[in-house]
Amino acid sequence: MNSVLEVPGRSEALSLIQSHALSLARLAGFDEARGLAIELACEEAFARIVERASISPGVDPVRMRADLSALALTITFDDQALPAKRLDEAAGPQQMVELDEVDLGAVSRQLIRAAADSVTWTPLGRQGNRTQMVFNRPQRAIASMAPQAALQAFDEQAALAPPQDYIVRLATEDADWHQIAVAMYRTYGYSYPLDDFYLPDCICELNRAGLVLSAVAVTATGEVVGHYALDVRDFGQFGVKPPVTGELGKAVVDPAHRGRGLMERMRRFVEDEARQRGVVAAFSEPTMAHPFSQKANESLGSRACGVLLGLVASHLLELKAIDSPSAGQRTSVMFYLQPLLAQAPRRVHAPPIHRSMLWRTYAACGIDVEDAAPSGPKAQHTELAAQYVPQIDIGLVTVRAAGDDVNQALRHTMQQLVRDAGARVIYLSLRLDDPGCPAACEAAERLGFHYAGLCPLFDEGHDVLRLQYVNVPIDFDALAVAGVFAREIVDYVKADRARVDAL
Repeated sequence: MNSVLEVPGRSEALSLIQSHALSLARLAGFDEARGLAIELACEEAFARIVERASISPGVDPVRMRADLSALALTITFDDQALPAKRLDEAAGPQQMVELDEVDLGAVSRQLIRAAADSVTWTPLGRQGNRTQMVFNRPQRAIASMAPQAALQAFDEQAALAPPQDYIVRLATEDADWHQIAVAMYRTYGYSYPLDDFYLPDCICELNRAGLVLSAVAVTATGEVVGHYALDVRDFGQFGVKPPVTGELGKAVVDPAHRGRGLMERMRRFVEDEARQRGVVAAFSEPTMAHPFSQKANESLGSRACGVLLGLVASHLLELKAIDSPSAGQRTSVMFYLQPLLAQAPRRVHAPPIHRSMLWRTYAACGIDVEDAAPSGPKAQHTELAAQYVPQIDIGLVTVRAAGDDVNQALRHTMQQLVRDAGARVIYLSLRLDDPGCPAACEAAERLGFHYAGLCPLFDEGHDVLRLQYVNVPIDFDALAVAGVFAREIVDYVKADRARVDAL
């Protein structure tokens, strides 16, 4: 279901926005409390537009678009008011507002954290501005659907089940979704940072919509004893927009059936399915709280490409039965690439300071690369989008084309994520085939970003240089690192963090 409401960018139209938002929330099945939070979040978004419109007389109407799917209510505000005032370049590169200087009780931040599952800000240049909020629809969690006895945590010391044959197949049957959710709950409790795989209806819809490929390991009696998935939600949709990459993960094997190669069988099955559908390479982000999942990736032929520091708040990811020296700090992950199909050669605009590391990483991934002719950023508006993800408390910024205003654009975006969302960890993606990539990298470093790694095919099939702003303590000595090249990347990231801190 889709709807569009157009109103003038004036405060008199606020009541229309409020009533429409509340009606949408009720239609989507949200309870009264969440509906009120959605109404207030829309009120805040519209108030920001009115504030900008006050200095932009004659702007076109504000368009409030709603898209209601089986998974989420997405509300998008488009306006043509002037963008929020950017900091003057003459103020110097270090004038960004730090989170510690901002009132954490700010109304806008409270609304974002309380109501939306993600918020994306996109400046559209002459076309104005876009704010998009996603509210995941209520689904019945597995804890409310299964008897408590069936939800007891797996016994890690359980005796092995009798030897038997297993079938590994795509999850397609009605009974699969419930059993996958049970397995996730019994393995992770509610410590897994994203909640979609605790919701049987959500797992079903994601698979049927072509956003996830779930493989299951099944006994002869039909019991699901393992699960592995390829998630392509941020990269495309099978049957609609074929993805070239996706994330491997959400892996579970019942301890009573471990040691029989089920994890590898499921992963290879998912890789084969992805390969047949044109996926060029998949990636995974194994934790650095322990080395086991990294070792599994190394043994399966995955290639280390980068390090994401502080990806998940520690209280959101508590690994059972694993004593981790990094406990207490935000959880960091490695970024691994799993090649699936032949890779085309690349011509990239690598920032000189990171060229050597990028070239070594490309070589480790088996990808030929050469320098593109230097040209610098174009005289154009920088194309970027900024997103805040409350579930794991991070900011994401994607620059698809760096213009000659990239310094101001990045500084303003950082202000939004720090001041409006309270993000302390932000990841920045720069397209390596963009002539403005080196200039954008320099601008980002002046804001405190440092190297994270190479992410092939990560942005609509384009390779990206990943940078990171990590305003939380990181103890590098506590990070588990399994591979030889992975250690080289970690050491490089540590050194680059120190270099940027000294700027």
